[in-house]
Amino acid sequence: MKIDEIIDLENGKSYLLLLDSEIDSNNYFLAVLLNEQDEPTNEYIVLKEINENNEIYTQKVNDPIILSKLIEEYSLDYEEDYKSVA
Repeated sequence: MKIDEIIDLENGKSYLLLLDSEIDSNNYFLAVLLNEQDEPTNEYIVLKEINENNEIYTQKVNDPIILSKLIEEYSLDYEEDYKSVA
């Protein structure tokens, strides 16, 4: 999985991967739910990347602390990118 990739979960919903980050030796992604027009909504989730037997899986993580860390990191990255363009 990589940033700016759209993935479909088993629930039929599509998410855009915004940020990847390693926390406690695990790889997590911040993802935003896309609506029917593939536009971002205001619903964010955390996905954990699991590498098992050379197969990559994702698992939704319901941890508000990790979500908060990823949103903060994404905000800082976005702010730095915006300042460099302005």
